Amino acid sequence: MNPGVIDSLATSQLAVRATDYVPALTGLRGLAAGWVLVFHLWQFSGSPALVIHIADFAIHLTPLAASGFLGVDLFFGLSGFLLSMPFHRAALARAPMPNLRTFGIRRCRRVLPAYYANLAIIVAVLFALGQVSSLTSLNLVSHLLLVQNLVPVRETFNGVYWTMPIEWDFYAVLPVLMFTLVRSRAGLVLLGVLALVLAFRLLCYGAYFNEPWANHFDYGWIVQLPARLDEFFFGVLGAGIFVRRPPSARAGNALLITGAVGIALAMAVFARVGNDLLPPQMPWMLLHFTWIGAAFGAFILGAAGQRSWFCWRWLAWLGLISYSLYLWHYPLLEAAQHFHLLGTGDTTALLFTTLIATPAILLVSWLSQHCVERPFLAPHQRKVADLQQLGAPE
Repeated sequence: MNPGVIDSLATSQLAVRATDYVPALTGLRGLAAGWVLVFHLWQFSGSPALVIHIADFAIHLTPLAASGFLGVDLFFGLSGFLLSMPFHRAALARAPMPNLRTFGIRRCRRVLPAYYANLAIIVAVLFALGQVSSLTSLNLVSHLLLVQNLVPVRETFNGVYWTMPIEWDFYAVLPVLMFTLVRSRAGLVLLGVLALVLAFRLLCYGAYFNEPWANHFDYGWIVQLPARLDEFFFGVLGAGIFVRRPPSARAGNALLITGAVGIALAMAVFARVGNDLLPPQMPWMLLHFTWIGAAFGAFILGAAGQRSWFCWRWLAWLGLISYSLYLWHYPLLEAAQHFHLLGTGDTTALLFTTLIATPAILLVSWLSQHCVERPFLAPHQRKVADLQQLGAPE
């Protein structure tokens, strides 16, 4: 990038509020997308055991890959943090809350173009291959409206689409949360959110074991809102702290360590008890999202106060393409598997799968971000994307 462009972008920062672009959080988005990618690369390679032997020591990396689904939880915490910041700033300045119409339009411009492009291509490929069983009117319309979680038979066209309604529903909930938060004590609102999610999780638990309940309520809602609203809300609380008083370097490091320890303990539980949501295991299923959300909330707040951690240029680039990377990596892995291009069975197979699939995934993701996402961004969002593209010095 030439110096003139860099100077222009530096000047444009004056038009973008400093808190609209937090370099470390762009890096965290890249980390979240990369972790999900590693998880699915590992799954498509046959979920091999990953062990590194050094002398008499064995380093087990399997839990790190097997817990890659936590990248989704990190995305949710980041959404709560970043999207609530304008509301917190307005409350702090005693100014009007952000215009909800503008908020909605920006969310549509940010989310829908890349999603619809991805959906259209996948549907076209399924039709061309004659795999039309899932191409029902109800399924298509529900995906277009991002309400596929409401359809009784949840047959998605992309292995990651199940998370889209969760994010979409949060956009509708956020203004209500912020309206309540700025008029009440944060502790009381947190208690209300925790009471709501725990009650809903118990309802899901009852639906799993009680057949009459299951006729009217689907246990699958355990992974949707409001069951995991607290994950977003811990990010919202972190943003409120950051806007009012960003953590010092020492406090930021303490928060990062606390969050990392919390996530490491969660990974250890997963390694011991397996997926505590399928089948539901008490008390883990009640604590699952709260524990993870609180740990990531601390981690995100700590990272936001840092000027060096997670600001590497390659991680910023991954953060820039993270949304398209999330949308495209799974169908591309499925396509590679369909044509028998992936290895399965052991660590060598994972390495082969990674070398074959990753370059294509990164290329398609960059093309999607550059050609589909960027043209639809509002000027404000495009300035932030430019800063992300510029990245930070290595």
